[in-house]
Amino acid sequence: MARTEVVPLTNFIGAIIQAEQLGVSISKVLQVQSAVDPPKKLALGERHVMADGNDFNLIQLKEAGQPVEVVYPAEGSPLIVCPNAVLGRAPNPNAARLFQSYLLSREGQQVLIDFAAQHSAHPQVKEKAGRRPLSEIKVMKDDAAAVEAQSEEIKARYTRYFGV
Repeated sequence: MARTEVVPLTNFIGAIIQAEQLGVSISKVLQVQSAVDPPKKLALGERHVMADGNDFNLIQLKEAGQPVEVVYPAEGSPLIVCPNAVLGRAPNPNAARLFQSYLLSREGQQVLIDFAAQHSAHPQVKEKAGRRPLSEIKVMKDDAAAVEAQSEEIKARYTRYFGV
C-alpha cells in the first residue's frame, strides 16, 4: 500500500497495527530531539508514521502538497500548551508585556493560526478552511501530580516498549 493510500485511522492502536502491517515495527522508533525532524522524515518517505504533538508542521506540509495526513486519535490527543512569561529582570518589561498582550489578543492568535498552523482557544478567531479547529479535537486531560508520582514507572515502560 502506498503512503498516500493509507486508510485514515481514528485511534492510536489502529495506527500501531497498521504500521506493523506496512512493515514499520514499533521497536524501530526514531527518537529525536527536534520537533521539526519527524514531519520532514515523514514527508520525505524516510518514515511511514509519526507520533508527535507537532500537527502544525504536518498541516503546513500537507498544505504545501506533501503526501501526509494528520490523524487525531478518537481516544484523545495530548494538549501541548505553550506557556509564556515576562522575566522578572527583563530589560524592557513594559515592551515584553505589550508583546505578550498582543500574542494573546484576537489578532495575535489569528496570526498564529493563519501563518503557523497553530490552534487557539480564543473564542473570536477563525480556523483556516480545511483545518480542524481545536474545538473538534478531543484532548486528553493531564494529571500533573499523577504523572510526577508515576514518572519512574512511565520511563521504565517507555524503555520496555521502545528499547531506548
